[in-house]
Amino acid sequence: MAIKRFLRGKQGFAECVADLDALLADFIPRLQSGQIAELRSLMLANNDIVMKEMQRRGPPPPWA
Repeated sequence: MAIKRFLRGKQGFAECVADLDALLADFIPRLQSGQIAELRSLMLANNDIVMKEMQRRGPPPPWA
């Protein structure tokens, strides 16, 4: 839901990240030990994708 709101322009990037962080904080305690390692791997891969996309787009405009 947080990502849909972001993509529709209903909330900004910072709010979307905060919502995703809250969802993750709620989700992690319910994982089994083997799932945590899988989640970490997935999160690191997604982080790499986000960082590359941010580099591609360049710095945000000064008014953002």
